[in-house]
Amino acid sequence: MPSAMQAVGTCHTFRTQQEMIQPSDIAPPVPCDRPHRSETFQVTSVEDQFATYKQRPDPEQIASYAQGRCYNADAIREYLGAGPRDTVSFSVWPRLPTRAEWAKGVRTLRCDLVPPVQEAKYGPLVAFSFRNVLEKPESSAVRTCERGDAFVTCDHPHDREEVAVWQGLDEKVRPEDAQTAAVKLCQPAVEEFLLAKLANRPDLMIKASTPSKDEWMKGVRTVKCGVGPADPGATVVGTLSGSAKGQV
Repeated sequence: MPSAMQAVGTCHTFRTQQEMIQPSDIAPPVPCDRPHRSETFQVTSVEDQFATYKQRPDPEQIASYAQGRCYNADAIREYLGAGPRDTVSFSVWPRLPTRAEWAKGVRTLRCDLVPPVQEAKYGPLVAFSFRNVLEKPESSAVRTCERGDAFVTCDHPHDREEVAVWQGLDEKVRPEDAQTAAVKLCQPAVEEFLLAKLANRPDLMIKASTPSKDEWMKGVRTVKCGVGPADPGATVVGTLSGSAKGQV
């Protein structure tokens, strides 16, 4: 697709893995309500010394340049409609003009969001726009959950969904008390994620990840908060986020 036609909100797919990893994209966009792999959330100009290169930079240079221009956490969260406790697991792909366009002076940088999707290396994956998607029930297909030790997207059966907050245990907490302390520490964030008091959701419980024994010995006290079904062995399908309207 000519760089001049690229715009925020366009969706893209790839027929081969080779197309997916190319630094430029010449395929036309696809409607966002049809299966696609990525969505453009930002288009900007290539500036600074980078723009003076006579030949289009190589992929390593592109990745380095795009790091500070495409990887803007606030802009990504705003585009996705992420709440303060929503975990964002999207990847970011930069796209530059083709070699021929670059030689003619075209200097655009396209930033695409790529969702986490189970069992898919390339090609059609989701059939909805990513704009404000985390406010909607279909966001379960682009949220990361866990089933045991395996990561899955939340539209698959899972027993834990992470809540976006990193907490640190008090240095006075003993290892044997870590889990109890972590649950107490996580409660406000989990309830903010659910938009509900846990006292009113007896079917759910806080599932906090605490440091391993080796990590504890090294002074690590970080807690990762999560939530899942209270019944041992039970799983759920879909996100538990209270801001994803329409969820049960």
